Amino acid sequence: MRVDLFVIDGQNDFCAAGTEPDDFPWPMGGKRQGSLYVQDADKEAVLVADMLDRLADPAVQGGHKINKIHATLDSHHKKDGAHHTVWKNGQTGQVADPFTIVSHQDVLDQKFVPTFALGVFDGQVMTALDWAKKYTKALEENGRNPLCLWPPHCEIGKWGSQVYQPLADAYDRWCDSTNSWIDFITKGAWAWSEHYSAMKADVPDPSRSETQMNAGVVNDAMSADIIVWAGWAGSHCTRWTAKDAVENFDPRDDKGNVVPDPDNAFVKKSVFLEDACAPVVSPDPAATKMFAEWREEFLNDMSKRGATISNTKKFLS
Repeated sequence: MRVDLFVIDGQNDFCAAGTEPDDFPWPMGGKRQGSLYVQDADKEAVLVADMLDRLADPAVQGGHKINKIHATLDSHHKKDGAHHTVWKNGQTGQVADPFTIVSHQDVLDQKFVPTFALGVFDGQVMTALDWAKKYTKALEENGRNPLCLWPPHCEIGKWGSQVYQPLADAYDRWCDSTNSWIDFITKGAWAWSEHYSAMKADVPDPSRSETQMNAGVVNDAMSADIIVWAGWAGSHCTRWTAKDAVENFDPRDDKGNVVPDPDNAFVKKSVFLEDACAPVVSPDPAATKMFAEWREEFLNDMSKRGATISNTKKFLS
C-alpha cells in the first residue's frame, strides 16, 4: 500500500510563533514570529512531525508507513502583487493595511491602488492599475478568493521561507528511514497572481508554465492508495491545493459543470487531518470568521464527496 503525505507551506512565516526555545535557528536579531503566523500552526506542525515519527516502521518496506512526502514551499518576491506594501489607500495615499480585502469594484473606484511600476496579464505588459482591474475581475469569474493584501511573507531566500524546524527535523528522520527524499514543490514566485494552490495559480498566465496546472504532481499522487493532507492555512493554501487536485479528476459536461462521479478515486483516497490545518486569523474579526468558515466548508465539502476526516493521532494508528 502506498501512502502519500502533502504538507502545505510548513514554513517559518506561517508556523513560527516566536515562543520556541532559544536554540531554535532564529535569524539575526533573535526570536521572531512569522510575518503571516497562523495561530496554533506551531503546535500543529509538531503534531505532524510526531505523526511522522510514530509511523516509522522498520518492518515495512522502505522503513516507513508514509511512502512519499510532497512539501509545498510558498515563495514570493518582496514586491509581490498581493503584498500590502505595494498598494495604497486611494483616499489617504497611505500604504494599504495588511489583510485588506480588495474587490474588483474597489479597484474600479480606486479605493485601493497598486503602486508598482507595471503589471502583466495574459502575457501582456500594462499599467499596474489595468492589471489590477483585469486580475480582480478574473478572480471573481474564476470563483477564487478575493484579493487579500498580505504582509510580505515567504520572501525567496529569507528566513521566513525556510521549513519550520520541527518539520525539517522530522523530514530528515523520514529521509533516513526511507533512504529517499522530499518532493519539494515551490509556488508563488510569479508576482502577478496569487498562488494559494500548489497545483495552479489563481489566475494562470498562458505565457508562464509555472502558473499552469501541475499535472505531474497530481498524476503522481493519483498512484497512491491513500493521500493525506495537512498544512497552513486550512482556509487558503491547503484548501485550494486539495480542491484543485480533487477537481482535476472531476468529469465535467460541455458547459463546464461538474458531473457527479461515484468512482472519483482521488477524493475518496484523500484523508484530511483536521488538527493540522488551522485557518488564517486576521486583525479584522469579520475576516477571521470568514476564513474559519472557508476552512469548515472545505472540510465538509471534501467529506461529502467521499474523503475521510481524521487527525494526526488517529491516522494509521
